[in-house]
Amino acid sequence: MGSSDNGKGLVLAMASSAFIGSSFILKKKGLKRAGAAGTRAGVGGYSYLLEPLWWAGMVTSMYRAICS
Repeated sequence: MGSSDNGKGLVLAMASSAFIGSSFILKKKGLKRAGAAGTRAGVGGYSYLLEPLWWAGMVTSMYRAICS
């Protein structure tokens, strides 16, 4: 195991962290925007399903899960 393997591991860990963080932020912003425009998801609303930011977060999250 050389430094090349350590570098690859570091890059993979950083990329995974970036995908996890960005997907969480996108979903959270989408939920906040949907809650401001309609019924909040916590009280049974489904307006977040029409929010593109929430979908971007979900796609990012799914991509990370599939590729890892």
